[in-house]
Amino acid sequence: MIVPRQRKDIGDASMFPKELDNAKVLYYTPQDHYGAIRYPNGEVADYYHYLAICTYSKSNEYYLFCCNENYEVVSDWFDSSIDGCMQMAALSYKENIQWIKAQ
Repeated sequence: MIVPRQRKDIGDASMFPKELDNAKVLYYTPQDHYGAIRYPNGEVADYYHYLAICTYSKSNEYYLFCCNENYEVVSDWFDSSIDGCMQMAALSYKENIQWIKAQ
């Protein structure tokens, strides 16, 4: 099980949105470079600057959202658990992702 680290000195919880695409934000990352979404020709469509784990109300499902610098969701991935989303992020983007628990 991946345990999110909670540090008050990283990230400003008042700046990160409480919702993304009408889903409640549970965890998010500080701004960083987590990759890019590309067109079939290889050209970059957008960069991932934030990751967030979210859930929709009355749902037992979780989503790993990849967001651009404006907090817009540009890619997502579904899992049945928060831990599954964190593991996918660690495998796909960076091994040691800093997760911040949303307030």
